[in-house]
Amino acid sequence: MQIIMKNYINSPEFEKINKDYYRYKEDYDWVRITDNLIGLESFFHRARQKQFLKFLRPYLDKIPPEAILDAGCGTGLFSRYLPPGAVAVDINPRHIAKAKSHAPQINFFTGDLEKLPFEDGEFSLVICTEVIEHFPIPQKPLSEIKRVLNKNGLLIGTVPNKSWVWHLRFLSSTRPAEPFHNNFKKNEIHRLLSNFFSVQFLKKLAFGMNWVFIAKKF
Repeated sequence: MQIIMKNYINSPEFEKINKDYYRYKEDYDWVRITDNLIGLESFFHRARQKQFLKFLRPYLDKIPPEAILDAGCGTGLFSRYLPPGAVAVDINPRHIAKAKSHAPQINFFTGDLEKLPFEDGEFSLVICTEVIEHFPIPQKPLSEIKRVLNKNGLLIGTVPNKSWVWHLRFLSSTRPAEPFHNNFKKNEIHRLLSNFFSVQFLKKLAFGMNWVFIAKKF
């Protein structure tokens, strides 16, 4: 039964269902949930935002804004902290509309992370937070991110950890009904990233619910 389910999740049919959900149906505003105490996820998003920014900010002054990409930016939770002229992309046009209001200084694009609308080696830094776990085949977006990074470019992001805390997510009133959501053990995310990058840093954050990583293109 598990083999059948895995084969279905990795099938083109499920990939389309999953992608259509994020493109046409999802209407989750990370900025609204983070900035307002609406449900339990507000505490998680606030902690993740505060801790992730500590890792991100030292790099923002070293890289030209136009060479920074927020991949899978959602409604602009982290885009709003990027310098004017930075670039962001998301598959959901409703998210892009909201993100523009939260981060008017950013150049936003609607696009698919499996086929990014950018040239090879266009960026020095790609930010990708809480995105990879939504892809049944995460190698696809990671390959595209590597393509658009220049030599020695950096990928900085987060993914969910396989923590018992996630079992309490059903208590959240803001939890979206996603068709696919993966959590990673340390060795799993390290092995996945290592197929495309040299992993420089990997650490838990946000009550142990997430991994933050820094990976360098090789």
